Amino acid sequence: MDSFEVDAIMPVVTAVDAYVIGAVRREIAERRADRATGMDERHWQASLGPYLERAFATGRFPALATVVHDAAHLDADRTFRMGLDFLLDGIEARISK
Repeated sequence: MDSFEVDAIMPVVTAVDAYVIGAVRREIAERRADRATGMDERHWQASLGPYLERAFATGRFPALATVVHDAAHLDADRTFRMGLDFLLDGIEARISK
């Protein structure tokens, strides 16, 4: 952080903090939902499938349909790490201007 402008430090720390807190909250919410419903992620996705298929059939959500059908569905750890990399790359690009 020595090369950072002093006024950029707190916004950077706040952005990373917000990302981490958001990821933790999501993990907590998922665990609570698992306990409340008795369904793990695979069962929850299966129960949601018919709703999503009806929504996709309307043609109103083509990008979401593509992601759900074709994208790799990464585990929480990999998703967190990739998101953090995106955030840090953006911070680096902004600061290097």
